[in-house]
Amino acid sequence: MDAGRALSRFAPALVSLGAFAVYAGLCPPVSGMGDASELTLVLATNGLPHPTGYPLYVAFGHLFVSSLHALGVGWPLAAALWSTLGGAMALGFLFALGMRLAVAAAPAAGVAARLLATLVPLALFAFQPIMVGEATRAEVNSWSLAWASGAAYLFVRLAGTLGASGAAAPRALGRAAALWGLVCGAGLAHHLTSILLSAPLTAALVALLARRRWLAPGLALAACGGALLPLASYGLVAWRAWHPARVQWPLLEPDLASVVAHVTGAQYRHFLGYFAPTAFQKELLAGVAYPFLFPGLALLGLGLWRARSPEWRLAWAGLFAAAVLVAIFTLSYGAHDPAPYFLPAMALGVVAAAPALAAIPGAGSRAGVAALGGAGLATLLLVVPWLRDAREERQATLEYERVIRSMWSAIPPDTAIVSWADDRYHRLIEYQVLRGEKPALLIVTPDMFFAGRVRREIRERFGADPLEGFRPPRLTPGAPGERAMIERHRMDLVRGLNARVRVPVILFDPGKGLVFQLRKPWEPADRTRARR
Repeated sequence: MDAGRALSRFAPALVSLGAFAVYAGLCPPVSGMGDASELTLVLATNGLPHPTGYPLYVAFGHLFVSSLHALGVGWPLAAALWSTLGGAMALGFLFALGMRLAVAAAPAAGVAARLLATLVPLALFAFQPIMVGEATRAEVNSWSLAWASGAAYLFVRLAGTLGASGAAAPRALGRAAALWGLVCGAGLAHHLTSILLSAPLTAALVALLARRRWLAPGLALAACGGALLPLASYGLVAWRAWHPARVQWPLLEPDLASVVAHVTGAQYRHFLGYFAPTAFQKELLAGVAYPFLFPGLALLGLGLWRARSPEWRLAWAGLFAAAVLVAIFTLSYGAHDPAPYFLPAMALGVVAAAPALAAIPGAGSRAGVAALGGAGLATLLLVVPWLRDAREERQATLEYERVIRSMWSAIPPDTAIVSWADDRYHRLIEYQVLRGEKPALLIVTPDMFFAGRVRREIRERFGADPLEGFRPPRLTPGAPGERAMIERHRMDLVRGLNARVRVPVILFDPGKGLVFQLRKPWEPADRTRARR
């Protein structure tokens, strides 16, 4: 084996190792924004996060972060490195997929041309801000991308095998079906939206089998059997419903309907049918996501148009349909932070650039390789500023932690209720659970007053119902003024609770840098305490 072919064979692992090293250097030693604190807690305690529960992510992640913590790595950094590993694996799969597509599209191009044609667009994707953000803090999206990338790579391998085989052994087809079922089941065990990718790819594989007249009922049974193995991990969600962990999503109740709702993400269905990114997300989408997404979809369409055989046309059709479905779903999902959900579609578009570049006439010549190398150097014009921004984001995370710690230190350790109207309230629970600080405090967010576990705990500890007299407002998802109305009703909930309990109720508002103890109705105004 010559050096070039050896490099192309081991390059995916080298890409993953290099990406892991860069991402690891950008991980802050404290929890990042978003769901990072919740997931850090869940990974550290083997708990249960928000829907869909992500049982495989938690089970394997708990082993990973516990092992790192035993070696002296802090819990937040260990949890972030779990995301780093997912991002690094995703890039390795994407590189292998790009190379395979480049070989099929441009068999005459040399190894060097194909390597550069794959690496150049992949480097841009790897270090753009959305990808870096998901790979450097505790999140689930880097592992969603790792699954999507691995599934797409396996799909192309299977499609190539089915297209090239003269005759297929039933046993080999059965093993392939079981493996594909296992991979699809793993995606569903992470999130139901994986079907946006697995369904069109499965349809393409079925069409390939039908074309070769290899379809048989046994293959469907083998695929279903393979899928059931990872799907069985949702049993952990059901078990947690009746055996709560120390850290667990409070809306999960010990009944089957609650388990099904958690696994299917039912509480997020109100996001369907509209698109409502924040101002920051709109800027991120316009500057990063869309410049990858729409050219990538065009390149996938180009690959479909240029496919040389019916088998490869079906393979490209599967990839193109998967990227389109992911994009359409995300554009009709009203979460305020949709940028990470575009990553699988963006990634498929990026790997489609590899065969397009490798197939350029003369790409395999010395001049062509030099041109591709020059394009690689030109990517530094974007990558260097992006990495600089990532370093600044790391520093901003450390500064944010300093602010939160300062505010936390202003709260007395005596029994009290601390309300932070933000999902990041888990950061304060992180201090309690992982550092053992101020265990007498009950840390809540008003949205969780509707959770049975939280409501019962407040009743048992403080003798008051946080929902007494409260009538939920009628809200139209995505309507103007929705957020302001939600904030008003959150405040009404907290004030009502404060009027019914004897212990202090403290508002925690990092946006204003304020820790504020609400005045009781029976206290004079000068008893109110505020700390900055």
